[in-house]
Amino acid sequence: MTKLHEEFWRGSLGDACKVFSDRQPKGEITFLIEGKANSVAETPSDTQLEHELRALISNGHTLSTAVKMVAEGTSAKRKHIYALALRLFGKKIETEDSTE
Repeated sequence: MTKLHEEFWRGSLGDACKVFSDRQPKGEITFLIEGKANSVAETPSDTQLEHELRALISNGHTLSTAVKMVAEGTSAKRKHIYALALRLFGKKIETEDSTE
């Protein structure tokens, strides 16, 4: 069954805003919104992760905080980032702790 003023329209939310700010749809309106596409995000290289970790640690963040921040901002697994951080900074941090 169709309605007298039935209309099908496709476009982005931005386009819908422009179109329907100029004219009012007659009757009901239903929006179908597509979810985020499951794109495979490229995993950053260890060099990129190391760069981000170094920057955060040099700005005063703890190792665990830096790992958490990098994990939240990339598609890399936290476990991998933490292992990398320990390889890079573990001995340095142990040495700093033992001198206090």
